Amino acid sequence: MTRVGRLLLAVLLVSACACNNGYVEREVGYNGRARVNPWLAAERFAQSYEFDVVSLAAWRAPQAGDAVWLVPALVLNNESFVRRAEHWANSGGHLIILLDHAAADSSDWREFEPTLELTPALPAMLRRLGIELKENAADAAAEDEVATIDFDDDEFEVAARSRASVAVGGAKPGVFASVRTGGGRVSVLTDARPLRNRWIGEHQHADFLLALIDASERDGSVVFVRSCGLSFSGMLRRHLWPVLCGLALVLVLWLWRNLSRFGPLEAALPPSPLRGYDHHLEALGNFHWRLDRAAALLAPLREQILERGLRPAARRGPPDEGFFQLLAARSGLPAERVARALAEHAPADSLAATRRVADLQFLLKTLT
Repeated sequence: MTRVGRLLLAVLLVSACACNNGYVEREVGYNGRARVNPWLAAERFAQSYEFDVVSLAAWRAPQAGDAVWLVPALVLNNESFVRRAEHWANSGGHLIILLDHAAADSSDWREFEPTLELTPALPAMLRRLGIELKENAADAAAEDEVATIDFDDDEFEVAARSRASVAVGGAKPGVFASVRTGGGRVSVLTDARPLRNRWIGEHQHADFLLALIDASERDGSVVFVRSCGLSFSGMLRRHLWPVLCGLALVLVLWLWRNLSRFGPLEAALPPSPLRGYDHHLEALGNFHWRLDRAAALLAPLREQILERGLRPAARRGPPDEGFFQLLAARSGLPAERVARALAEHAPADSLAATRRVADLQFLLKTLT
C-alpha cells in the first residue's frame, strides 16, 4: 500500500471514531407463551390462589364444572354461543365479557386497535339483562384515565379507556357493569387491558381480577378464552369424528364381507374326494401294491403282450433277448426298460410299479 493510501485509510478511521453512535431501545412485546396468550399472567395469578385454571384456544360451550368464564366479546359472535353462555350464567356461573383489546392477536405495544364490530346477538343479551351499551365519542377515549370501579362492596382503581361504555339502570356510563341473572352473574369490562400481561401488575388490576373470581358462588374452574371464534379445523376435530368412525366401521364390515379371511373361502358342502376318477385309480393302485406288489396288475398286461408278440411260441417258455430287442425297436423304448417291464418279478416300490405299468400299456398299444 502506498503512502497516500495509508493516509486516506487513517483519515477514514479517525472520522469514523469521531462520529456519535447511539442505540435506540424499543419494546416489541413478549417472547414465548406470553406472546400468544395475553392472559398468561392472569392465569398464573389465579393459580397462585389455588384456583383450577383452564386456558382455551377456541370456543367450547361452558360446562357445569366451570365457575368463571373470561371471554372476549368477539367470541360470542352468533346467537347459539350467546344463548349457551346466557343459560350457563343463569344456572350459577359468572360470565365476564371483555370488549376492547380482548382479542388474542391484539398487541399490548400497538397503539392502533381495529374497530370492534359486534353481532346483534350480544347487545340483545345485554339489553335483556338491563345493561346499556353505548359508544363513546372519538376524543373521549384519547388518553388512559384511572377509573374507580365499585364492585362487591369494594372500590378498585383501574386504568382503562375504551370506545364503548356500559351502564345499569340509568347510572353513569363507565368501563364496567355487573348484574345478577338467575343463580349467576354477568359482568362487562369495556377495556380488557387491565387483565392482560403488560398491565395486570399496575394499580389494583390484580385485586380487581381476584374480586371477579371470588364473586362467583359456584366452585369450579376459572376459564380464560383467548380465541376469536371457532375455527374450521376445530369444528372438524369436534364434530366430524363420529361420521369418520361410522365410515370406518362400514369400511371394515365391507372388507370383512368381501375379502378372503385366512385363505380362500370353503364351500358349504365340499364335494367328496371319492368322486374323482384319479382318486379311484390311486386308491386301486395302493390296494394292489399292498396286496401283492402289483403282480395282479402286471401279469395280465404281460400276458397280452406275449400273446400278441409271440403267438403260440410264447406259451413254450420265457421270451429271449431277441424278443426284447424287437419290442424296443417297435416302441422306441430302451431295451432295458422293456426287459424290466416284461421280466422283473416284483418292483422295488410303488413308483417303480407305476412306471412298469405305464411301459406295459405303451408296449401293448404299440402291438395293437
